[in-house]
Amino acid sequence: MAVLPNWLYEPLPYVYSVAGIVSTFTLDTLVGRFSGILLITAGIVVGFQRFEYRRFKAQRQERLDWLKEQADKKKRQRQDWLRHQADELRDEIERKKNDF
Repeated sequence: MAVLPNWLYEPLPYVYSVAGIVSTFTLDTLVGRFSGILLITAGIVVGFQRFEYRRFKAQRQERLDWLKEQADKKKRQRQDWLRHQADELRDEIERKKNDF
């Protein structure tokens, strides 16, 4: 799969659409107009697919960030609980030492 530079990749749907509009209105043959309509359609489809993919990617990243935040919160709660348990055990051991 060929990787295009960003400066070429991003404007391609617009180039397709403009080429389609130009060929639709300048070519008088049926094949030329049909090709122009196909180019316009290709530009719209490619642009829409890119939009949907980027939206999906942003939603997925947002969900992953939320999950990471929830995992970190749960981890902090667990660490706090363990510290509290350790402090109670230390206090209990200290009381038993003082009783002897």
